Amino acid sequence: MHNFAYARRVSQRPGAVMPNAFLIPIRKTASWWEKDWMERHTYFLPRYDESGHMLNQGHALAAAAGITCLMRRTYWNLAEPAPEEAYDFITYFECANKDIPRFHEVCAALRDIAKNPEWIFVQEGPTWQGRRVATWAGLFE
Repeated sequence: MHNFAYARRVSQRPGAVMPNAFLIPIRKTASWWEKDWMERHTYFLPRYDESGHMLNQGHALAAAAGITCLMRRTYWNLAEPAPEEAYDFITYFECANKDIPRFHEVCAALRDIAKNPEWIFVQEGPTWQGRRVATWAGLFE
């Protein structure tokens, strides 16, 4: 079995502390939505073979490296699945400058279908990165 410490969720901090923001729009494939809700949820957990050997990490463990430093919020479309021209959800992240490499590490792990088979069912939109500032003038500093 895999042992890992459960960390407290990162709360939103001022822009001066966590100035980096990322938006990632996601659409799931029709084959994802054809699965029942319980099967879809199994993709978030690690999978093991009969002898207890981990086959893959699943979404939760693939993203575990970001738990202590990435603030994350997921905004779901009101329709499930979303209409064809829309995204099913948008995930929003914030982090400190020093944690930008960790953000990219977590994204790479989530996109790796050997670690996270859920990604087979993902159609990802563009990742938008921005800076959080208190005033318009702060954008140009």
